[in-house]
Amino acid sequence: MTAPALPLAGQVALVTGAGRGIGRMVAVALAEAGMAVGLVGRNRRLLDVTARACAAAREAASGDGSGGGVAVAVADVRAPAEIREAAEAVRAALGPVDLLVNNAGLVDQGELPFWEADPERWWEVFETNVRGTVNTCRAVLPEMTRRGSGRVVNVNSRLAVQGDPRYSAYCGSKATLLALDAVAAEPLRDRGVHLFDISPGMVRTDMTLSMAVCAGRDDWTDPALFLAAILRVAHGDLDPLAGRFLHVGADDFDALLSERRLAV
Repeated sequence: MTAPALPLAGQVALVTGAGRGIGRMVAVALAEAGMAVGLVGRNRRLLDVTARACAAAREAASGDGSGGGVAVAVADVRAPAEIREAAEAVRAALGPVDLLVNNAGLVDQGELPFWEADPERWWEVFETNVRGTVNTCRAVLPEMTRRGSGRVVNVNSRLAVQGDPRYSAYCGSKATLLALDAVAAEPLRDRGVHLFDISPGMVRTDMTLSMAVCAGRDDWTDPALFLAAILRVAHGDLDPLAGRFLHVGADDFDALLSERRLAV
């Protein structure tokens, strides 16, 4: 039997890398659905643009602007103290975080073999994608586990399982997240927290447009597919699929849910 969807009004989301691209799309979709949204990133100006977009989406959806609030916190996810302070600021402004979307990330520039790539830039990509995700989880998960409730989405990529030598830092970092989540998902589930790795597909953003692999591409993934998946996570609809890698546009979530129910 399918559990009833959780209402989103009254829930709080924290989205990293919320100043642009997929992070901004996710934040606006969650605000439109009635959630309070904490926006975290390194650029205050871009975060403020996202905050205004969230407020406009919420007003358009409700007609009177009612619904969850928006909080902005500037932080570099690679810095533990900064992201910890940002998470605390979001909690103080909006309440405990129910949904964490780890979206902040970078991709290799130059498309060089890893032994030729600039080492500082290489590690910047790897550390942003891995250290940043770990730091943010450590800032939010203790409270989720104490409450026995929460959901975490790590924005991943098919390049985690289908590597491309032009993007060694990005591929390695996303594969590392899969390995980490493989050992973290079950103990978190035992504490009421559901952890997901979801690939949005190749969505047209500033980051993907900078990638050689996307040059001349015209078959972009519709971002609405990923946003729908995030909303399903927030509602609790995809909880049985926590702990597995999900690829938007390739995986049929409903079919996977049916298989999961039959298996148990």
